[in-house]
Amino acid sequence: MFADVRVRRPQQHERLMLELQQDAKFPAFRDILLFAAAVGFAQGRRAPFHDTAGDPIRYDTLVGPAFADTLVSMIAANEAGDDPEIMDDTRLQERVKIFEEYANGGLEYIQELINTRKQPTATVVLDLVTSALTDENQNTEIAVEDLLSGVTW
Repeated sequence: MFADVRVRRPQQHERLMLELQQDAKFPAFRDILLFAAAVGFAQGRRAPFHDTAGDPIRYDTLVGPAFADTLVSMIAANEAGDDPEIMDDTRLQERVKIFEEYANGGLEYIQELINTRKQPTATVVLDLVTSALTDENQNTEIAVEDLLSGVTW
């Protein structure tokens, strides 16, 4: 269906991706890329690749989780803004490039947080997730048990 479209992994973040897999318990590199792209988009961090890429991931593997293709498409649609044709099947590679750059930017941001906070990788990830789930405009308390009820580590 997706021909042979591949999603590149930024080689400069290979060590961080291994840490995220081991310490933060991400099951696969695709999960790290999906998380990093969401973080990159939320932070407005889109970073082109500056060096070679690590082993690519087949697009059909990346979009294995039900939400993944939607995430890639939503990021691209928001980036393209006034270009609805970005969703055309013939422009999948362009959507993938946008996704890759946001994933790269997200990994840069995560690495910066790890470097500046001097906290374990898993703690930084948990803080990012907690922050995303917390509405900054409300001062409602959320029980830790509620936040972690759906998380498998």
